[in-house]
Amino acid sequence: MPLTSKTRSRSINYIVMGCLVIIVSGLVTIFIRHRISIRDMELPPAPEQTEADLSIKNFHHVATEDGIRTWSLDAASARLYSDKNKAKLENITLVFFKENHQHLTITAKNGELDTTTRDMVLSENIVAIMPAWRLVTERLKYDHQSRILQIVTPVTITGKTQEISADTMSYGIDSEIITGTGNVTGVFSEAPDNILN
Repeated sequence: MPLTSKTRSRSINYIVMGCLVIIVSGLVTIFIRHRISIRDMELPPAPEQTEADLSIKNFHHVATEDGIRTWSLDAASARLYSDKNKAKLENITLVFFKENHQHLTITAKNGELDTTTRDMVLSENIVAIMPAWRLVTERLKYDHQSRILQIVTPVTITGKTQEISADTMSYGIDSEIITGTGNVTGVFSEAPDNILN
C-alpha cells in the first residue's frame, strides 16, 4: 500500500509540474508576442520607404525636343513615384539650353518633376543665373510646354546696371520677357556696379 501511495503522489507531482510548465510557456509566448506587436507599432516604416518605387542617388535627366536638348537636370537624390508620375528631388541643378548659347542655370534645395508633362516645381534657396543677371527667390514653377517660369514668391533680380524686385514674376526662357507683379521696384545705373562675379 505505501508503494501505491508514493506512486500516486509522484504522478500528481508530475501532473502539477507539467501544468505549471505549460502555463509558464504560454505566459512567455504571450509576453513575447505582445512585445513584438508593441515594437512594430512604435516603429512604423517612413512614408519615403514605403511609397517610392525607386530611390536614386546622383539623378541625371536630359529633356529633348526633336533631338535637341531643351534642359538637363541633376539632383543629389530622387524618389520616383510611378503611380503619381512624380519624382521628388533634392539639391538640384537645372540648366535650360537656349539658341543663343547663353544658358540659364537654376539651383534649388528641393523640387518635384512631373515625369509625364515634364513640368516642375522648385523650392528653397533658389538661385537662377544668366550671364547678365542673377535671380533669387524661394519658389517657382516651370511650364514645359510654354517654357515659362512662374515665380510665386518675392523675387530679386540683380545685374551689372540694375536691381529689380517684385512679389511675383514670370520669365519666358525663349522670349526673355520678364513680367513683374505686386510691389515692383527697380534701381538702374549707367556704370556697371560689378554685382555679378
